[in-house]
Amino acid sequence: MPKVKVAKKGDIAKGKVIPVKVGENEVAIYHTQNDEFYATSDICTHEDCNMSHEGGKLDGYEIECDCHGSKFDIRTGKVLLPPAVDDLKTYKVDVQGEDILVEE
Repeated sequence: MPKVKVAKKGDIAKGKVIPVKVGENEVAIYHTQNDEFYATSDICTHEDCNMSHEGGKLDGYEIECDCHGSKFDIRTGKVLLPPAVDDLKTYKVDVQGEDILVEE
């Protein structure tokens, strides 16, 4: 699968989330306090809200949807707290130097 450069490491503060486009897909890029990067669909599976809305509510490896409080594990996309029942799609992230790349 091809990888697409979506941001620089400095574009995302630790503990924050930013939205990017990967092809036609809306993707959320997460920068954990442990200096790790993850990517999931930016669209909550419950009500089509953006996970990155206003920087997202990232706590460790958990992201909370701002609309209805669903929580997901950013490493796996798994639902941790309803009302969402479907997992988020995850994307492979690769960091090369200062560049963040996501697999399409």
